[in-house]
Amino acid sequence: MNLSKLFMKITKEMGNNHFFGIPGSGVPLDLMDNGREIGVNFVNVAHESSAAIAAGTYGLVNKTAGLALAVKGVGAANLVGGIANAYFERLPVVCVCEATPNYSYENEMVQHTDHKKMMGTLTKMINTISTDNPTKTILDSYNIASSGIEGPVLIDFPSNIGLADINESIYEKKNDYSGIINKALNKKIINIINSSKKPLVVVGDGVRKSEAIKELLIFVKKINAAVLSSMKARGVYKENDQNWLGVMTDFNENQNTHTGSVISKSDLIINIGVDQMMTHAPWPKGKKDIIEIISSNQEKTISNDPLITYSGDIKQILNSITNEVKNNGWVNDEFKDINNKLLDRFTRPPDAKFTAHDIFDICKDVLPENSNVYTETGAHIRLMEQTWKFDQPLKFFGTSGGRTMGLMIPSFIGGVLGTNNEVPSIGIGADGSTLMRLGEFETINRSNIKWPLVIINDGALGTMKYRQGFRGYKDYGLDLTMVDFSVTAKSCGLDGEIVNSPEGFKKVLINSLKKDKTVVIDARIDPDAYQDNFGGTIGD
Repeated sequence: MNLSKLFMKITKEMGNNHFFGIPGSGVPLDLMDNGREIGVNFVNVAHESSAAIAAGTYGLVNKTAGLALAVKGVGAANLVGGIANAYFERLPVVCVCEATPNYSYENEMVQHTDHKKMMGTLTKMINTISTDNPTKTILDSYNIASSGIEGPVLIDFPSNIGLADINESIYEKKNDYSGIINKALNKKIINIINSSKKPLVVVGDGVRKSEAIKELLIFVKKINAAVLSSMKARGVYKENDQNWLGVMTDFNENQNTHTGSVISKSDLIINIGVDQMMTHAPWPKGKKDIIEIISSNQEKTISNDPLITYSGDIKQILNSITNEVKNNGWVNDEFKDINNKLLDRFTRPPDAKFTAHDIFDICKDVLPENSNVYTETGAHIRLMEQTWKFDQPLKFFGTSGGRTMGLMIPSFIGGVLGTNNEVPSIGIGADGSTLMRLGEFETINRSNIKWPLVIINDGALGTMKYRQGFRGYKDYGLDLTMVDFSVTAKSCGLDGEIVNSPEGFKKVLINSLKKDKTVVIDARIDPDAYQDNFGGTIGD
């Protein structure tokens, strides 16, 4: 078989039925045609950066690594933005860039750039595939992208070997991780926990990957700990439980935030499976006692001075300590009080006609319980983070490490295709971010995606307008044209509607869930109420 067919065969074996990109010359066309024969559908996106994000989300929902494709030079440069997203959001994706064989990057030529220099700081690994043992290169790339702290891997694919004959190799999927229980560390951890009065557990996505969700719940209840989740770990701990107090948005107890107040009340922080990138500020040295429990595949801890860092199989570790720890601390009424104060920060402006609160409340009421929710940064994000609760992992797809504009639409594409268009889904984004991805409306139509997109439209970069005013600057440069996203959607083959009220939004949303194509809902909310109300929850 030729090298391109081998590549796509392994891609299929790794759990991919779709891959994403923009072709430009030989290697992409070789991979596309061989993928077609094998049954890996190519999704031609509007921009290369969308390919990396869509493929990464596709990989995440399928517990593998997705595949994104670009040509050399400018195509690869366009891919960089998506690779950066995948790096900061911890999305598992293998990115293939066509490369010039035996080219010296010391000389400049049309379309030729040094991909390794361009993407070296944003990838977990960079490989160049060859006819010498390509199976190992391909497997290593997929396994590294989807293992440990997930992220992008780049493969340079020389243009002259795509159709080279290769002897088929025997290959296997990655092995599971295992750890060894350290009895001495167990004893230390147990003593520290039993001496604490108000333990706080911060839950990371490592718990999900270690299949330790049940063990986490038992452990938390045993010590009656307060719980915060990282953005990536939404739903890993059941968020309707009284112990859950919100999403970890920072690690600074001095900051005027909800999580800061929870931290200030605790006397011990137990980080379980938390990735450093999923927090938004380093923990102030010496402020709190911290225990880190991380998988053997985790690369970085959060604190620069933890009392204990315990690396191993999270499920095994929790099982080994739970029976010997005890409840010393929190009174359940304290959890209720903290949760009530959280909700007070997000009270709906009483005089507003139509707000993001209305959008989220109606979505929670109308959407099926098992729906997947895709979103991105914007003034709405803190409201969504803290008040829309999830009881299963991989149901909320937002932004944490990147806080990236333009994330939602390609993430929505990849996630929906990754679930075969069968899981009820909704994308919720903002006007400024959507303007970056208008071309993907056509991709959604061509991909036969049927779930609705909601665009919160206030005619401005609302978050930045708040921050501009916070600094005492003049209102300048951040207003946008009130774009009619419904018309744009229709021009790409989708349906589109403008709504101006809660009643109108609910009616349109209900109808959109019955259709066989995506409805883009242009939600014209009250801009002043939106920007002023959310400002205090965003930070400066």
